[in-house]
Amino acid sequence: MTTIQMIDSSVEEVKHLFKVMKTHGVTCSLEFNRYKGNDPLIGIAAVEVDVELLEEGEIIVKMGEADFAFERENHSFGKLITDSQIMITIAENDSEYVVWFNSGVVPPEGIEEAKSYDDTKNDDDIDEPEFTEEEKKLAYFIRSLDFEAVLDAVSGIHREVDQSKNKAATHLRAGRIKTANAFDKRAANLEQLACLLGEANKDYNAHVCQVD
Repeated sequence: MTTIQMIDSSVEEVKHLFKVMKTHGVTCSLEFNRYKGNDPLIGIAAVEVDVELLEEGEIIVKMGEADFAFERENHSFGKLITDSQIMITIAENDSEYVVWFNSGVVPPEGIEEAKSYDDTKNDDDIDEPEFTEEEKKLAYFIRSLDFEAVLDAVSGIHREVDQSKNKAATHLRAGRIKTANAFDKRAANLEQLACLLGEANKDYNAHVCQVD
């Protein structure tokens, strides 16, 4: 059996690693083991992950619909970053249990970000990237559009969303799971684009609020 040698980490770095997973849309799996037992007590496979670090040092790991809380002073933290995956362990100091977190496939830029953790900085203190001139022009243009123009654009995007969902269903029935997932992801991205486009235009928001 292969032994995995984890590297000592900190609650702050663990928060950073979970944030990398969330930023790059990488799922995470969990295995909750008691030291005295062979079988996992809890197992969660490939769900979205989020994390919150409270001021008192308690880290909250959100796995789908489940939340897991670990106090800094009562736990030890470990990490292992490969070329395509992030692994994290959180072990209870009295040797009661250890929790393993295994990411899905992390893109190269995510691995680079994970390895570049700087303990002198907080994730929340990292400067946001500056907008390019083209991005600024787009934002100003969206602001300038009237309700009808944004409505037409949003409606057009929603039609593409419906088509992508229909294609996903067709491929799913045919057993082409990977292709179906790709169309589902496209539909979700388009829905978010339509939502952000509408929210960025005051005239559109005013009309929508009046209708609601």
